[in-house]
Amino acid sequence: MNTTFARVLAVVRILVGVALVWLGVRLLMDHDFLYGGLLEHLSRTGGPVRGYWRLSPFFERYETAVAYFSAWASICAGVFFISGTLISLTSLGASALLMNYALASSSGNWPHFLALLASALTLLLLGRLGAGCTWGVDAWLIERFKDWLVLFPLRRKSPL
Repeated sequence: MNTTFARVLAVVRILVGVALVWLGVRLLMDHDFLYGGLLEHLSRTGGPVRGYWRLSPFFERYETAVAYFSAWASICAGVFFISGTLISLTSLGASALLMNYALASSSGNWPHFLALLASALTLLLLGRLGAGCTWGVDAWLIERFKDWLVLFPLRRKSPL
């Protein structure tokens, strides 16, 4: 892989991580969101898509726990992106979190859904390209463990 491209990829990875940490901290600081505002926020942006509304009773019952989980998952994913740790697995988890949000909040709002889908695909692309191998912990882990173990599930070999 070209070193310039690898460095640009690392900068994008770090910026995505900073954005995820900022989003998670912002969610934790918003008490209206944490205690009763999750369902209001989801319905304000469009509500769940057809078929996904069956999970509504779960979200209603555990609304505060789901709000805290999404905030802390965003922070953890952001820290992993910033440090470049297990980027393949982290990008898979973060894209699943984004797709869950897209399905829970995009009924009739196709631009919102497509933006979240593009973001999830971008995160998967970061994991597939091995963004943690430059300026990240993944490069250190690859030296000590097998490539496929560190880069699982989106890669088998290190791009370097």
